Amino acid sequence: MSNSLDADATDVDVSVKIEKDKTVITVKDNGSGMNPEAADQVRKVLHQERRDEIENYYGILAGNSMTASGLNLVGMLVDDATVESRLGEGTSITVIRLNK
Repeated sequence: MSNSLDADATDVDVSVKIEKDKTVITVKDNGSGMNPEAADQVRKVLHQERRDEIENYYGILAGNSMTASGLNLVGMLVDDATVESRLGEGTSITVIRLNK
């Protein structure tokens, strides 16, 4: 959400769906958007292999400004993600975490 505000978004929608087998979180904004290369970089970060030991150690810090990269930690804590962005129109990022 802080990235949305940094991108001059005036409308940020956050959706959390908790289902039996997964949790789906979507952040959608009307900010400045990303160019295709930047969106690809975000996809790479979010598609890291899930590392449960990271959650045990850093889980409470994910997204904290004190960490080197909150997005990097999120990428290690989720099972799937989608990134859609258009310059001048905004961005939608969805992360999916399968329930244990």
